[in-house]
Amino acid sequence: MVINQIQLKDIIISARQESHRMRHYYLGVEHLFIALLEIRGGLTSNILSDQGLSSEYVIDAIRRKIGKGSSKHRLWPNLQETPRSDMVMSIAQDIASSHGRKNIQERDLLIAILEEDDNIPIRVLRALDIDMDKLQQQSRTKQAILPQTHSFIQLDFPSDFEGELDPDQLSILRRMFHGYSKVRIEAQLTGGYSGSILLVVTPFELDKRKAALVVKIGPADMILDEAKRYERYVKGTLPPLTARLEDRPTAPDTSELAGLKYTFLGNNSGNPTNMRGIVHQWSGVKIGHWLNEHLYSDFGENWWRQNRSFRFEAWLEYDWLLPPILTLELEQNENLLENANIIKFPLRRKRINKLDYGDVVVIDNFVVQKVDKEKKRIRLALGQGSEAARPYQIEIRGIDFEQDTYYRGEIVENIGGTVFKTRDEQLMMAARALEPDFDISSDRISILNKSMPNPIKWYHNILDMPVDGTLSTIHGDLHLGNILIGPSDSALLIDFALTRDGHTIFDWANLEMSIISETIVPQVPDSWDGARLLINHLVALNNPGRTLSGAPELREALQAIVALRGIASQCLAHKNRWTEYHISLSMCALRAMQWHTMTLASRRVMFLLSALSMFEIQNKPSREINENTPSPDPESTEFDQ
Repeated sequence: MVINQIQLKDIIISARQESHRMRHYYLGVEHLFIALLEIRGGLTSNILSDQGLSSEYVIDAIRRKIGKGSSKHRLWPNLQETPRSDMVMSIAQDIASSHGRKNIQERDLLIAILEEDDNIPIRVLRALDIDMDKLQQQSRTKQAILPQTHSFIQLDFPSDFEGELDPDQLSILRRMFHGYSKVRIEAQLTGGYSGSILLVVTPFELDKRKAALVVKIGPADMILDEAKRYERYVKGTLPPLTARLEDRPTAPDTSELAGLKYTFLGNNSGNPTNMRGIVHQWSGVKIGHWLNEHLYSDFGENWWRQNRSFRFEAWLEYDWLLPPILTLELEQNENLLENANIIKFPLRRKRINKLDYGDVVVIDNFVVQKVDKEKKRIRLALGQGSEAARPYQIEIRGIDFEQDTYYRGEIVENIGGTVFKTRDEQLMMAARALEPDFDISSDRISILNKSMPNPIKWYHNILDMPVDGTLSTIHGDLHLGNILIGPSDSALLIDFALTRDGHTIFDWANLEMSIISETIVPQVPDSWDGARLLINHLVALNNPGRTLSGAPELREALQAIVALRGIASQCLAHKNRWTEYHISLSMCALRAMQWHTMTLASRRVMFLLSALSMFEIQNKPSREINENTPSPDPESTEFDQ
């Protein structure tokens, strides 16, 4: 069933609304093109979907290109058309007339915009690596089809399949494999923390089985960002046998979700599995050997070993791991905002830490990082650092998207709100959920008769520290769930949504946290005493020459961390200066303490691991101390056995 063409008058109305939302005082080609993209199931969105881009993603890219006008700009009663939009409308009218029609339709306007060839939408599409020749061809020949008219694809689930897919995820899966007769879902991979799902699937063409794939389905903007990061950081650096993105994302404009297919070159050894599913079958020695001989060996040459000196303040790389520094309720009362607390760069964190519930705040020149129309909120961050890891995030609730438009990448000149929740409050709530058997509000906590910093009280000191480190391409979310085992035990990485140039050590600190949770926490009692016991054994890893103690199974499991630390030592900026690593590990563990996808026992260990890492920083050797480092605790790092 072909969708009826939208009338030009309706497109113009939508374009004028876009111009008004963006505080512009003209009607340009960019507004017309966005109006075409906003036609649900329309020709324009349908063609771009074929090339792996959702309408919202392209709209955000155009908005970032043109920017939002100042609120001081005059909005004319009748928007003036730009000379270029006049030209495009003239071309569209000629196209309509050549087909014996008086009225311009969606297809005519799309073809005209593409033929004009030097407008803002065209420049944005080229920057997004769109195949312009294919776009030109499809604009003339493709029929916009309702999504539900796609042929039905049979989905088979094994009897022991434990996951559950919602209708939207099933729809994306069917669309991804349009043209196949059947798709068999082999397993759901576990271990991720982003809210996306990972499936091992086998497609069938007629009755012929094809090679197994890993499919990722998640929020459309995250999936499309991942595809871009793959092209920028990963595609040219992969070993011969590893996971690859061979197809563009599947991103229908009728869904908030999108999907990616990971294929595996040379993998004839059966369905891939992730490390989280197999690590319990391996000894600590084997895990350590595999990390050295496969993961680090295969990817290190083009990633971690290509590091260079990088001196930075810890907040630049690690603040984003924590909850939003503030959560605000939108406030538009000008009288209240006149005397508000102003937050802008450079931030004075001590001042922010004094803010409390009900205080009025105005933030200046922060960048929109996430838009959630369903929950009526946006998340902004300081315009520093990489796009994936911008610091000092602030959440604004109560946004009326009918009245205001926000898009990812937009620099918001100022926006005000009343404090609803602080970062410290959220961290304290997460810590209380651990059911501590000690005073969680104290500045210090006791672990086996040693006084250590309370992480939720001391993390501010970490963020202020200067770090002598190294910079390289990093995975950005390296945990057991994102590492697959390929043929001959080769390393296959997936999920590149956070891949970037960043602090080299971060990947290894994040992976250590994951290995401890999966393989070592199960070796100790499921209690606070068990967590403290484990921390006591981890202390030996921080003190070269100390012998690992405990039960044989525990000592064996710890060999994986010994090997991982050996790799990390090769990535340190200065040999044997482990403060750099402890800074990273303390922040990774503090973040993991909040993950409800981890067991309660693991989250307790993460809390204490963060405390131990901060303790090590306090007691660093004198050669690593500078004027910006808090005074060391007088107690030794030696624990009683």
